[in-house]
Amino acid sequence: MPKVHSLLVSAVVGIKEERALFLVRQGLEKGIEPFVLLEDVRTGLEIVGDMYNQGKYFLADLIVAAEIYKQVQKITLGELEESINPKNPQVIFGTVEKDIHDIGKNITISTMQHYGLAVLDLGVNVAPKEFVKTLLDTGAPVLCLSGLISDSYDSMKETVSLVRKHPNLFETIIIIGGLVNQTVCDYIGADYWVKNCTLGVDICRKVLNQKEKLLHQA
Repeated sequence: MPKVHSLLVSAVVGIKEERALFLVRQGLEKGIEPFVLLEDVRTGLEIVGDMYNQGKYFLADLIVAAEIYKQVQKITLGELEESINPKNPQVIFGTVEKDIHDIGKNITISTMQHYGLAVLDLGVNVAPKEFVKTLLDTGAPVLCLSGLISDSYDSMKETVSLVRKHPNLFETIIIIGGLVNQTVCDYIGADYWVKNCTLGVDICRKVLNQKEKLLHQA
């Protein structure tokens, strides 16, 4: 089993799409859980992203690696019907102002949708006031902010500050992802930080389930 995992990560890092998809199908036949395989592919994608940032890979390599993840997602979780942004979203998601990276955001949103979460994607370079306006307009309980450059930290911090200051949004749960860690999370003032899209899905589901229980108890 471990051998399949290490080979799968290597296949993604080597941008070997056919090899990666073969290993995923082989892993499923051996009884490996779909999200275990997805996490291996995500690990490979993260390494590719690091190599791209170091100038060792081209943008085309990063795009192909992201496409491998999407293909693996289809194999392990099935097809996801194309849908427009929901009218009553549970999660508001966007890449913050000064940042236009969207591969990680798009993959995470796709994973959330596979698990039945209603996600409103605001796109990239989203101003703090736009996040606040959308939260007020929709009543969504969860806000996910993505950023892959250091300049995004101040944008995240400003967004979180505006949300926290608004009397109607103090219960909003804020999750950050991308080039983040606990130190960044503390600086920004978010509730959670994730570098793993499946962990982000788990947190969103737990938060939404807890809010649903509280509504039934009220």
